Amino acid sequence: MEPRVMAHSQTYRLRERMTAAAIGHGQEVRADLTGIRVTADWRNAPDPNVGAIFFCTMGSIRVREVLAPGDGRSLPSEVVLEGLIVPEPGTYDILNAVVHSNGALRVQVDSATQVVQRARGRPNVWV
Repeated sequence: MEPRVMAHSQTYRLRERMTAAAIGHGQEVRADLTGIRVTADWRNAPDPNVGAIFFCTMGSIRVREVLAPGDGRSLPSEVVLEGLIVPEPGTYDILNAVVHSNGALRVQVDSATQVVQRARGRPNVWV
């Protein structure tokens, strides 16, 4: 299933968590994003491989490494998600993702990223 960012994904929560983690505009980091919820997108019922991502349940962001410095400007509000594939709806921790904040808040899953499904009822790790 490929989750997509929708108008109702509550992207403001990602922006809040990035601000709390001191991730600035233009900065690129490797970070852990915990408690990301993926649901089936019933509006796209003909395609069971499409889901919706929600940031409302996410915990705080843990920065692992700063790859590029920021420039101090405001964070953008658009969110772009690249490369995330999950087996089913649920809550996931996206560990060691590339997070970039120039033009859009870009979360990229690459070969160094781990996507771990949480057991039901597990609390956020870095709250």
